[in-house]
Amino acid sequence: MNKYLYITILQLAFFTIAPCVFAQYRITGKVVSESTNLPIEKVSITTNKNAHVSLTDNEGKFTINVENGETLTAKYVGYVDFKLEIKPENATKTLVIRLKSSVEQLSEVTVFSTGYQRVPKERATGSFAQIDNKLLNRRISTDVLSRLNDAVPGLIFNRESSSKTNSISIRGQNTINANDQPLIVLDNFPYDGDISNINPNDVENITVLKDAAAASIWGARAGNGVIVITTKKGLLNQPTQISINSNLTVGAKPNLFYIPQMTSSDYIETEQKLFTQGYYNAIETSVTKQPLTPVVELLIAKRDGKISETDANSQLEKLKEFDVRNDYDKYLQRQSLNQQYSISLKGGGQYHRYFISSGYDKNFSNLKGNDFDRLTLNIGNSFSLLKNKLDVSANILYTNSRTNQNNPGITSLGLQGTEIYPYAHLADANGIPFPIARNYRTNYINELSMNGIGLLDWNYRPLQELNLSNNFVNSFDYLINTEARYNIIKELDVSLQYQYGKTISKSENLNSADSYYSRNLINEFTIIKPNSPIERPVPLGGILDNTEQSSIKNNIRTQLTYNKGFGDKHFLNALAGAEIRDLNIIGNSYRFYGYDSEHAAGKGVDYVHTYGNFVYPQSNNNLIPNRDNRQELTDRYLSYYSNIAYTFDGRIILSVSGRIDKSNLFGVNPNQKGVPLWSVGASWEISKETIYNLTWLPYLRIRTTYGYSGNIDKSLSAYTTAMYYNGNDIITKQPYANIINPPNPELRWEKISTANFGVDFKLFEGTVGGSIEYYAKNGTDLIGETTFPHYTGISSFKGNNADIKGNGIEANLYTKNLNRNFKWSTDYLFTYASDKVTDYKVDGVVSQFLTSLNTPQLGKPLYAIYSYKWAGLDPTNGNPLGYLHDGSVSSDYAKIIGQTTASDLKFNGRARPLFFGAIRNNISWNNLSLSISINYRLRYYFRRRSVVYSDTYGLGSHGDYYLRWQQPGDEQKSQVPSIPQIPNTNRDSFYGRSEILVDKGDHIRLQDVNLSYNLSRSEMTKLPVRNVQLYIYANNLGILWKATKSNIDPDYQLAPLPRTISLGMKIDF
Repeated sequence: MNKYLYITILQLAFFTIAPCVFAQYRITGKVVSESTNLPIEKVSITTNKNAHVSLTDNEGKFTINVENGETLTAKYVGYVDFKLEIKPENATKTLVIRLKSSVEQLSEVTVFSTGYQRVPKERATGSFAQIDNKLLNRRISTDVLSRLNDAVPGLIFNRESSSKTNSISIRGQNTINANDQPLIVLDNFPYDGDISNINPNDVENITVLKDAAAASIWGARAGNGVIVITTKKGLLNQPTQISINSNLTVGAKPNLFYIPQMTSSDYIETEQKLFTQGYYNAIETSVTKQPLTPVVELLIAKRDGKISETDANSQLEKLKEFDVRNDYDKYLQRQSLNQQYSISLKGGGQYHRYFISSGYDKNFSNLKGNDFDRLTLNIGNSFSLLKNKLDVSANILYTNSRTNQNNPGITSLGLQGTEIYPYAHLADANGIPFPIARNYRTNYINELSMNGIGLLDWNYRPLQELNLSNNFVNSFDYLINTEARYNIIKELDVSLQYQYGKTISKSENLNSADSYYSRNLINEFTIIKPNSPIERPVPLGGILDNTEQSSIKNNIRTQLTYNKGFGDKHFLNALAGAEIRDLNIIGNSYRFYGYDSEHAAGKGVDYVHTYGNFVYPQSNNNLIPNRDNRQELTDRYLSYYSNIAYTFDGRIILSVSGRIDKSNLFGVNPNQKGVPLWSVGASWEISKETIYNLTWLPYLRIRTTYGYSGNIDKSLSAYTTAMYYNGNDIITKQPYANIINPPNPELRWEKISTANFGVDFKLFEGTVGGSIEYYAKNGTDLIGETTFPHYTGISSFKGNNADIKGNGIEANLYTKNLNRNFKWSTDYLFTYASDKVTDYKVDGVVSQFLTSLNTPQLGKPLYAIYSYKWAGLDPTNGNPLGYLHDGSVSSDYAKIIGQTTASDLKFNGRARPLFFGAIRNNISWNNLSLSISINYRLRYYFRRRSVVYSDTYGLGSHGDYYLRWQQPGDEQKSQVPSIPQIPNTNRDSFYGRSEILVDKGDHIRLQDVNLSYNLSRSEMTKLPVRNVQLYIYANNLGILWKATKSNIDPDYQLAPLPRTISLGMKIDF
C-alpha cells in the first residue's frame, strides 16, 4: 500500500514539475541600444540547445520558441553579446534587451534608412551616407538642408548662380533640362512642400542615397540622388524625457563696399565728359522721357541757361560728397537676428511610445522690411497590440510660416530698375526721404507737377516705399502619416502605410494707393483731354496681387517584409510592395485695381481695349496688366518594387532590387509609361575570412553595385502642348497661345545607369578608417533640344536627344589622433566629380555660350565658361583687341562679335568645382568640445565683373576704372581698357565676355567653428536635469587662400555671406 502511495505521489510530482522543467515558451521581445535606446534591426537571437534562430525586425522586435532553462543569446556586430537564462518568471514577459556597444568591435553600428527599410551599414552594398543627430546639430540654421553642407562626400551646394540659393548636386550633373535636384523623402514618403517648413530640431538623422543600389528603389525620381529625412520618434520602455533648445544668431550687415566702385567724384567727371561728347543727346530728346541722372539734368540746365555755371559747379561739388551706400546702409540695412526655440517630449511604456514637439523661429533679415516666422508642431504615437504582433502608429506634422518681402535690395533702386548711381542721396539730415529718378526724367515730372493738370505725385522716394507696400507669403503645411504593421508569422510582416498631405500657400503683394508702383501705373494710363474730365482706366487706389496655391497629396503603400535565418550562416532579407501616389495642385492668381484695404474691395478694369501711355500717347497699344490666372496639375504614379538581400556567414552579401513606375503623363503609350529600373550589388567582408591575418588592417570590406534610376521632366507631353495667355493679342484683339512643343509619341523618361565600387576599411585598431568609392554614371535619353523643319513654324523641340557621362571618386576618412582625456579626431571629405555631354543634337549659339553657364557642348562639362579670345590692349590707345574668325587681331568689335562662331570661343573651364571637400577637426577635453571646419573648392572658374563705359548707370561705376589704360606702356601692367572717345556697346560687350575677366575659383575657406560645454547630471545633483549644453557657433568666417588675385570671393561675387555668430543652450530633463 505504501509502495503504491509512493509511486502515485512521485507521478503527481513529476507531472507537476515537468511542465516547468521541459516547458517551451514563445518569447517576444525587443532589442535596443543601451546608449541611444534606438531599436536595432537584424540582431541574431539564438538558443544554446536547439537550432532556433530569429532576427529582429526594423522595430527591433523578435519572436522565438525557447525551452525552460535554455540560454537565449542576442548577437550584433559592434555590441557585446547578451545572454539570458529563460525561467518561468521571465518567460511570460515581453523582454527588452539593451545591448552595450563594444569598443573592441571595428564594424560601425549604423543603420541607413531608404524610406522603405532600415539597412544596417554592414549589410549595405550600395553607396549611403548618414548625417547623425550629433553632426546634424553641429550647425545652427533655420532650415535643414544647409546643415548638409560639407557633411557628405559627393554633395555640393552650387554657387555659380545667385538665383539658386539651395541648388544641390549629388555626384555631378545628371540631366540637362529636367529637374536636377535630388528627391527629398520625409518619413518614408516624397516631400513636395517647401523644405524650409521642416524644423531641423525635429530631425533625428539624414541619409543620402547616391548609387543605383541605394536609390533605384525610388525609381524614376531618383536619378539625381535621394535625401531621406527621418524625424524623431519616441521609444518603448523609456521614461518621459523633455528637451529644450534655444539659440540666437546675429549676422553682420552686408558689406556694400565689397565690390570696388568709382568714387562719386570720378563718376560725375565721367558723366561730364560723356555729356560734352553728346552721349546723352538721344536720351534727352527721347519722346519716352527716359530718366537721366541729376548730374546730366544739371548740365542740361546749365547749357540751356536755366542755371549759372557757378551754381551748377557748386551743386556738382556737393553731389561729389555723397555715397549712396552710406545712406542705404543707414536706412535700409541692419544686422540680421534669428531666434530659434524648440521643446520636445518623448517616452514610452511597454506598449506605447510617443514624441511631441513644438518649434518657433523668428528671423529678421539684414534688409529692413524683410522677416520670417515659422511655427511647427509634431505629434507622434505608436502602439503595440495583440501581444506585440500588431504595431499601429500615427504622426501629424503641422507648419505655419510667414515671409515678408518689402525690401528689394540696392540693385533695384536705380534708373528703370538698374543699379543706382553712386552719388544718390536718399534722405536729408533729418531722415526726410528724397526723390530720385526712376522711370521718367525728373525735370519732366516736376513740370507736370507745377502745371497741376490732375496727375498723381510721380516722384519716387525709395525710403517711403518700405511703409507703402505689404508683400508677404503665408504657408500652411499639414502631413498625416499612419502605419499598421502586422507580424503574420515569425519571419513575415505585412504593413500598410498612408500619408495625407495638404499645403496652402497664400501670397499678397499690396501696393498701397500712395506707393510709387500704383501712382506710376495710374498716371501712365491717365487720359487728359481739353474741356473733358480726367479718365483713369486704372482707377485710383491700391493695387493688390493675390496668389493662392494648394496641393493635396495621397500616398498609399502596402509592403511585405520577410527575414529568415537558415542555420547559422544563411540569412535572407526581402521586401516587396506597391504604392499609389496622387498629387493635385491648384493655383489661382488675380489682381485688384483701385483696392481699398479698409473695405477689402477693388474696382473692375477693361483688359481688352488698348490705351496710349500718358508720356507717349502715340504708343496706343498698351494693355492694362492682367494678372488673373489659374492652373491645375494632377500627377499620379503607380509603382511596384522589390528588394532581396542574401547574407552568407556575415561575410558575403548579394542584393537585387527592381521597380516599375507608371504615370499619367498625358499621351504617353502604355509601354512607355511603365519604366523598369533595377540594381544588383554585392559585398565581401574579407577580414572575416579565416585565412585573413593582416593585424594592421583588421577590417576590410569591398562592395560593388550596378543599376538604373530615372528622371522626369513634367513640362513635356507626347501631344502638342501650348500656353494660353491672359487677355487678347494686341494686333488681332483675339485670345492667343504659343506652341511650346510639337507632338512626340516616342517621348520617354530619362534613365541614369550607375556603376559603383567601394572599399571600407580600418587601420591600426581603428585609429584610421573610412570609405573610398569610385562611380561611373551614364545618363541616356535625356531631354534635350533637336532641330525641326523650319516650314513647320518651329525651329526646334525638346525630346530624348541627349546623353551625359560622369565619373568620380569619393573618400570619407577619419583619424583618431589622440584618444585620452584630451581627444582629437579629424574627418576628411574628398570628392572628384566630372561630367561631360556626349550627345546633343543642336549646336548652341555664341550668345548662349557667353551668357549662360549650362549650354551643352559635345565633349565638355554642362556647366562651363566660354569667352572671346583676348589679344591684349592696343599700346597706342588702350583699346581691347580680339580675334576675327580668320585668326587676325582686330579692334573691329562689330566684326568680332558677328564673325565669331562657337568653335572660335575659348573654353576656359568648368563653372563648378572638379574637386571639393572639407577637413573637420574635433577636439574635446573634459566638458569642452571644439569643432573646426575648413572646406575647399578646386579646379573651376568664374567671370569677374568690370567697367562698362557705355553704361554709367550700372556696372560702369566699377572700381576697375582706376586700373584702366591711360598712357602707352600701361598695357604692360593693366588689362583694363581705356575710356573710349565715343561709348561703344560692342566694345564693352567684347571686353565683358573676354577671357581676360575669367579667373580661377580655387579657394580654401574657414567655414565655421563650434564650441560647446556640457554638464551632466552627476555635476548638477541639485537640479532636476539630465544634461545641459551651452554652445557658441560662428559661421562664414572667411577665405584662407584663393587662386584669384582679385578681392572677390569666387562663390559670392556680388556680396559674401555675412559672418554670423550663434549662442545657444540645450537642456534635457
